[in-house]
Amino acid sequence: MSIMSRIEIIRAALVCSSAAWAASFAGTAYAQDAEVAAEAAVEPGESIVVTGSRIQRRDYEANSPIVTANEELLENQSTAAIETALNKLPAFTPVQTPSLGGDIQATATSTPGAATLSLRNLGTNRNLVLIDGRRATPANALGVVDINTIPVAAVERVEIITGGASATYGADAVGGVVNFILKRDFEGLQLDGRAGISQRGDGFEYNVNGLLGTNFADDRGNVTIGVGLNKRESAKRIDRPWFREALRDPRFAGTEFFPDFSAFQPYGGVNPTQDAVNAIFTPGAVPAGSRIYFNEDGTAFTGFFQSVPGGAYRFKGDLSGEKWAKTADGALKQNFLDDFVVLPLKRYNIYLRGNYEINDSIGVFTRADFTRVRTTTVQQPSPSVNGWSALVPAASPVPAELRSLLNSRVIPAGMDQATYRNSFFVNTLNCDPNAVPGAPGSGASCDWQLTYYLNQNNRQARTDVSTYNIVAGLEGEIPGTDWSWEVYASQGESQTDSLITGTASLERFRAVVSAPNWGAGFRAQGNPLFGGFGAATATCTSGFDPFNKGNVSQDCLEAISADLKNRSIMQQTVYEANLQGGLFDLPAGDLRFAAGASYRKNDYEYLNDTLTSQGRSFLDQTIGIYPSGNSRGVITVKEAYGELLIPVLRDLPFVESLELNVGARTSDYNTTGSSFTWKAMADWEVTDWLRIRGGYNKAVRAPNIAELFLAPQQNFTAAGGGDVCRTSNTLPYSANPATNPNAANVRAVCEILMNRQIAGTSNVFYSDPQFFAAQGPAFAFPTLVGNPNVKPEQAKTWTIGAVANSPFDSPWLNRLRLSVDYYNIKVDDAIGPQTLDTAQLQCFDPFYNPAITTSPATAAASPFCQAIGRVAGDGALGNVQVTYLNSGRFRTQGVDFQLDWAADIGPGTFSLNSVVNYLITLKSSGLPTRPLVEYAGTLGPVGSAGVAENGLNPGAFRWKMLNTFGYSVGPAEVSLQWQHLPSAKSISYPLNPNTPFVGSPAYDLFNLNGSFAVAENFTVTAGVDNLFDKAPPLVEYNATATGLANGIGANPFNAYFFDLNGRRFYIGAKVDF
Repeated sequence: MSIMSRIEIIRAALVCSSAAWAASFAGTAYAQDAEVAAEAAVEPGESIVVTGSRIQRRDYEANSPIVTANEELLENQSTAAIETALNKLPAFTPVQTPSLGGDIQATATSTPGAATLSLRNLGTNRNLVLIDGRRATPANALGVVDINTIPVAAVERVEIITGGASATYGADAVGGVVNFILKRDFEGLQLDGRAGISQRGDGFEYNVNGLLGTNFADDRGNVTIGVGLNKRESAKRIDRPWFREALRDPRFAGTEFFPDFSAFQPYGGVNPTQDAVNAIFTPGAVPAGSRIYFNEDGTAFTGFFQSVPGGAYRFKGDLSGEKWAKTADGALKQNFLDDFVVLPLKRYNIYLRGNYEINDSIGVFTRADFTRVRTTTVQQPSPSVNGWSALVPAASPVPAELRSLLNSRVIPAGMDQATYRNSFFVNTLNCDPNAVPGAPGSGASCDWQLTYYLNQNNRQARTDVSTYNIVAGLEGEIPGTDWSWEVYASQGESQTDSLITGTASLERFRAVVSAPNWGAGFRAQGNPLFGGFGAATATCTSGFDPFNKGNVSQDCLEAISADLKNRSIMQQTVYEANLQGGLFDLPAGDLRFAAGASYRKNDYEYLNDTLTSQGRSFLDQTIGIYPSGNSRGVITVKEAYGELLIPVLRDLPFVESLELNVGARTSDYNTTGSSFTWKAMADWEVTDWLRIRGGYNKAVRAPNIAELFLAPQQNFTAAGGGDVCRTSNTLPYSANPATNPNAANVRAVCEILMNRQIAGTSNVFYSDPQFFAAQGPAFAFPTLVGNPNVKPEQAKTWTIGAVANSPFDSPWLNRLRLSVDYYNIKVDDAIGPQTLDTAQLQCFDPFYNPAITTSPATAAASPFCQAIGRVAGDGALGNVQVTYLNSGRFRTQGVDFQLDWAADIGPGTFSLNSVVNYLITLKSSGLPTRPLVEYAGTLGPVGSAGVAENGLNPGAFRWKMLNTFGYSVGPAEVSLQWQHLPSAKSISYPLNPNTPFVGSPAYDLFNLNGSFAVAENFTVTAGVDNLFDKAPPLVEYNATATGLANGIGANPFNAYFFDLNGRRFYIGAKVDF
């Protein structure tokens, strides 16, 4: 079916549906208080367990603030992605969603294409995801649950409790609990489907579900089976008008970090002379150590990521389109045009549930589900740059202008001939051993560093996640009492298989490109000593001529191709027994209890492709993929808990009832030993229309498998504070004598670290202003490793609030309900990875390394400094070893408001549901000696890939709001959702109130949906997401600067908080038999 056909079909269906809406409408409260949701979910007189407590009760009240997302919220949208619906609620912070999964590298801590949840900005591993009150199986070593694996067809509602709940559910429930309640005791056949597409004709998605259930054995048993299929096609950013406008904006810095032009990068200080550079470019415009690119005709140009006076570019590409452009300050930028704004996905799931009453006192139950999800993510082609670049012989054929630069190169002076002949220059760069260092042209024979963009397809990751959960147990009641019990065992497994294509072998590429004539006619036989036994023969007809890249033959691409496979498996085993009931009567009511014990084991293993295994493949690695080691870890915990519901007072003036809910849990981990958590909650029903609730939770978060056992895992990131070894750095512990009186000792330590591999490297660094005088962030390759000595986090949570039901009989007010809840969360000993800035601080700041003020050699030998690697040859910041520490702390406070109101107006009923969060404070510090920094009202905390200091998530909006307006008449209903975010200051504002960077403006998004009950058992739904095709706002841009001065950064729109997709239409139907 064509794109236009899909759009017309859905639009026609919407037009037909609108006729029904015009006749009569209905409204629905999508986000409900626990009491309202529970009343609708159970039969009169039936006991239930509300999320946050293990005690069954008949009054549906919860001591903790709970919001319930019902089926309408989950289904009334153009996508089947549950996390998209939940992230509309103010308590959630978007992290990984259909628009936020561009990572292609699956590791022990990253699952490309996954969907995750975060509450209160606290991080994806500080909230606990449950299915029917039992732990879901995590997807990776961080203990994070991939929401894609939840069986969508079976979800009845989602209950969300925000705040500590460790005493009830165990570790991880620091920020709260997200409990997916699945359908049970279903009778009949239910079929539903939904299809949606964007206004641009892409991102087509459909979702089909079926649920079949029946009772048997005179209604003593029930079996329910559900199946679901969900398929989503991709949508690209380039097909959105706001993104195309940004690409053309001269203030915009560009999205492609590695330009796809071949370049000459001076290496090891063997630079061309300034005169040779000036003969090509405007004199004085291009420093001799600059990276120089080449046009297709072989002429040199420069200007990528650097401002050069007019005329210096000499770039001959097309600047009128969207691929390449100039920024306002003269820098050249390049854009990646294949980024997804919506990730493609295919998911199917099977759900089975059964229960049978053997007799009046005992029954058996089971639940099983299986989900398989395939997602695809994409990034630009493999870049052979920096550590992935190649050193090629000086004799390789090159354009005339490059030849003049190569012939003018000079080996750094300062070495006698004996030292020179045994130096890096002769042994590594193959320089002429008889050359005289410092002499003109002495470096003409040296190998040179080639930066090359491989002629391959985009790097792409296809990630398959297969998850199953099986629960089976016995449940029953003790005759003669109201006590009930259950014992069960559960087994779950999540297996992630990733295939990365479009990648290449670094050493194979180097072997071919350094061969004569760029490898044209190259042939290599593996295992030649034994006639090629068990090995392949590689050929390359065309070679990889970096100055004629359009004619690379297929056999050359195949010769270097290196697709990667890796697998991770998380297995979770749980045994649990629970008992609850009434103990005895007190004057104010029944004293009730709950108690239980459990054993849980999480066993995780990550097996990386040998080619990219950290520390394993010493002969080769993959271009564009960071190495990581094979990780394995096992955590077991034995737990016991107890809980009491104590009625204190009842039927007194201003005290309809007063109850206390206290609980405690003890846990014994094989990794971190024992921990103890407890809670004390109170519920005061002042009158029949006013209730006050609140309490205290002492929670913990035990370190997960990654934080304890992660094998070395490398990445690429920036030190926001820059390289401390630069003499231009303004940090008080840097090598800048203007800001640090101890600068000489800092520089001495830097020189020791730089010269560890190659003597004289520090001379290269401190003689080239591109290194020692550089401004801004410093990029490096941190290697993160687990820390078996890390301890549990400690959290304290206070809540207090009130719930008011209208005391008025007026038809305008009798369906009014309001809840207000204050929360205060304090976390100490927060677990988080060291950042590059922290690693440098601990090496060079006298507070952490006192020897730096007296003995540079002793300071350099400290563990903190030994972890900081410098690049051999030029001394730049390189591979930095970092780990997890209990060094952070953070605080957050806020108020949640919820308003529900309905009234009969005209022939129908109007309803309003409003959920609001006001953030009072969000403060964080990564080190105990550093003050807490306030981020409330900003887009902070500072971070990358959605994760910031202490594992927090950015986006500390001062307040967030979701309003739903509805109107209903008879069988039809329509509702309008209004999401609002206020303006927010820049991420950089908390540390620099005078920052020129602008955060984000206020943002409003509207979604329209409706349904019509054609018959009692047949309902049609339709809707429009982003009703007014609202464009995302520009965020985090410098209002006073442009281009390299970060006028508008490479990610001009924030997909975490703002809709990048544009207007989308959908239609669906549900039928019951």
